[in-house]
Amino acid sequence: MSVSADARAAGTAAEALRLGVLVPCRNEAEVLPAKLANLGLAAWPAHDQPHRLVVIDNGSSDGTAEAARALLAEHFGARSEVATQVVSAPGGGKPAALRAGLEAIADCDLVVVTDADVRLEALALTEIARAFVATPDLGLACGAQVFVEELAEDGRLRSSAGGELRPAAGFYDRLTAWVRRCESRSGRLFSVHGQLMAWRRSLDLEPRAGLAADDIALRQDARRRGARVELIPGARFFEVKLERSLRPDDQAVRRAAAYFQVMRALQPVPGAADRLQFLVYRYGPEWTPWLAPLVLLAALVGVGLWLGPIALAAFAAAVAIAALTPVGRRLIELLWIMERARRLERRQGLADGWEMARS
Repeated sequence: MSVSADARAAGTAAEALRLGVLVPCRNEAEVLPAKLANLGLAAWPAHDQPHRLVVIDNGSSDGTAEAARALLAEHFGARSEVATQVVSAPGGGKPAALRAGLEAIADCDLVVVTDADVRLEALALTEIARAFVATPDLGLACGAQVFVEELAEDGRLRSSAGGELRPAAGFYDRLTAWVRRCESRSGRLFSVHGQLMAWRRSLDLEPRAGLAADDIALRQDARRRGARVELIPGARFFEVKLERSLRPDDQAVRRAAAYFQVMRALQPVPGAADRLQFLVYRYGPEWTPWLAPLVLLAALVGVGLWLGPIALAAFAAAVAIAALTPVGRRLIELLWIMERARRLERRQGLADGWEMARS
């Protein structure tokens, strides 16, 4: 599969950094054809040595490793700028898979981790390389997430019917994206996207065993080394956002539980701004499900005491109407997910193994 002329020109123009791209997989044979076709369409920065693309099979039972070998040969077999490999992880979760992959790319300048179920824009890899060249103290970065309703199965950025992609981001997604952009300006991006993340190999960052949210732990380790952590707007990745009726409820709870697990395990980075940011992310999601109803109750009592029963009734009606709107319902759902996740993590703990539900 050939890369477009524009994409090749962009890759040639990028300053030289050798990429080691890791695709961790567990039972991903269903999505790997589109993923590797997508990477075959991508522009890779010019370099005098081939970049490395490593698919890591972490105990799959669906033929992921065999499928990966055939697909890599199909999309990269005739290309000299990318060397490919399939490695097997010794077991454990995603951190163990990434550690196995890191051994295969020890001679690369940048580690790039990308999940099997997301697609990259054609220039995403060159944008990542440019960002690290342009900012010498940039240690770790992530791509910009774009939610869509569906993706074609041929790896191209189009709908299943061949038309334009339809955006699927909700209010909460847009809000968190804005927060990430603001944090990135100071080099203190906190909630990095593990679906497309890169860091300098020279930092010797390694995922920590036993933590499901390995991306946040890597972010903390990068900041502890004094490196900037940013979002790269031009390195966009596309992810299908399933309707909530199609997404297993426990999947969202598990992701939130992984967040609580890693935040309890980590320590703040020295420095007033970093410490304050850490405290907000450490205790905000844990306390919000309890504080939100208390604040609302206090507001109701205050309105009733100061403005009288008519104002109280009007205020209560406004709150009830707001709770019935899509944004209000989503907020209530998120609060409930956070509380369930907090209880789950406290009661049972959480292994670092993972496997995404596809339907």
